[in-house]
Amino acid sequence: MKYAFKIAYFGENFFGSQYQPDLRTVEGEIRRAFQELGINSKPRFAGRTDAGVSALGQVIAFESEKEIRPRILNSVLPSDITAWAYKEVPESFNPRKAKSRVYSYVFLNEDFDIERMERAVELLKGVHDFSNFTKKWKGGKREIFDAKLFSDGEFLIFEIEGNAFTWNMVRCIVTALKLVGSGKPLEWFEKMLDPSSFRERIPPSPPEGLMLKEVKYDFDFEVDEVGLKLLRMRIEKRLKHHGTIYKLLSLKLDALDSGKKQN
Repeated sequence: MKYAFKIAYFGENFFGSQYQPDLRTVEGEIRRAFQELGINSKPRFAGRTDAGVSALGQVIAFESEKEIRPRILNSVLPSDITAWAYKEVPESFNPRKAKSRVYSYVFLNEDFDIERMERAVELLKGVHDFSNFTKKWKGGKREIFDAKLFSDGEFLIFEIEGNAFTWNMVRCIVTALKLVGSGKPLEWFEKMLDPSSFRERIPPSPPEGLMLKEVKYDFDFEVDEVGLKLLRMRIEKRLKHHGTIYKLLSLKLDALDSGKKQN
């Protein structure tokens, strides 16, 4: 039998998704879990994620002689990886051949001109050569089905859906959007989408803000309710932890500002 599983992971603890023998990776942990369950298969991923990048809807495919569900895999996975949906698929299924992928990137609103950034986001839609937004000059043509930017309190969330993405593409686009929001001409952003006449390298934004949100196929996954409940619990636990740290750091800054005024 061949399965496709949806998995979520917290990227800060991994040196990327792809297996590296001497480093902790998502694939490495899944391989170890497979060995413990007696599954003689290596997982194939819908796409690679770099060190620090998280996922909610990464998809892996693997073969197993015995029936397996996400809750079974979760019993031997570490707490920063959770399987939560599944589908029995044909032997020919390749997780990389998806209809589309959706990424989300979260970053602090540093007094950006959001209206200008939204205009830049609209320019992304359609077919473009994104070679200026990746580490390789060739093979950057991709189709973007949808892209949007919206505010959420102190943060901005950029969401983009496309047929495929090049290495660091989303993080480099976010860098470009920040530059436009800080005063870089919108015409520069337009030129960045035409590398045949204009070339410029820009650094990618930090990986911690990026999440592979969803990978879409011509079928629906079946949710494992036990796996989903476990994932929600793990997310809520981390939210409380990081929320406490965020508030503590804010208090430190307030105390420093208060001390300056007293002096």
